[in-house]
Amino acid sequence: MNPGNKSGRVERISGALQTLQQFWSDRRGVSATEFAMLLPFMLLILIGMAVVTGALNQDRKISRIAISVTDLIAQAQTVNTSDLDSVMKVGDAILAPYTTDDLDIVVASVSFDDKGKATVDWSRNNEKSTASDWKPGSEPPITLPETIAKPNSSIVVGYTNLAYRPLFAELYSQLASVYKGDAIQTINLSDTYYLRPRLTARVDCEDCPGS
Repeated sequence: MNPGNKSGRVERISGALQTLQQFWSDRRGVSATEFAMLLPFMLLILIGMAVVTGALNQDRKISRIAISVTDLIAQAQTVNTSDLDSVMKVGDAILAPYTTDDLDIVVASVSFDDKGKATVDWSRNNEKSTASDWKPGSEPPITLPETIAKPNSSIVVGYTNLAYRPLFAELYSQLASVYKGDAIQTINLSDTYYLRPRLTARVDCEDCPGS
């Protein structure tokens, strides 16, 4: 056996082990590698926080719109369609700077007979027409709490709904199609508020259909 060849192999093995040892002991670039691995998760958390924050903020505004509209109408003795349309413009101011394109507002008067059965007296939506689900003479399309169903009385109901489209929803839809998941297009944010008329037994609408 050639002693030179054996010595050369030992040197190569020793050099390889030394290089491997240097590789494992070298900490340069570790932070960059860790950051690259964590970045996708950090972005997902950031997007989730933005979506949740936006939804909560708009949900609070939706509640404020329902409360404001109902409170203003409940303070009147009689109203007309022009009054109702003006009051519902408060939704634009409260929801700003968010868009009101998908905002639905309904204000209605609901009366209870001597048995506590609810009937819609009149209704108006922010499209300046009678709300399709709140037609005069029909039952309200929502379940009213038993505590307010007082016989021979009336209430003013304010209902708001916003089809909230989350930030980055389009990106999420594309990812969902790739991974065969369910895409989130919109989330309905809604609230309902009830008040009894302040100055009269029932708030009448002079020119609302069915009033």
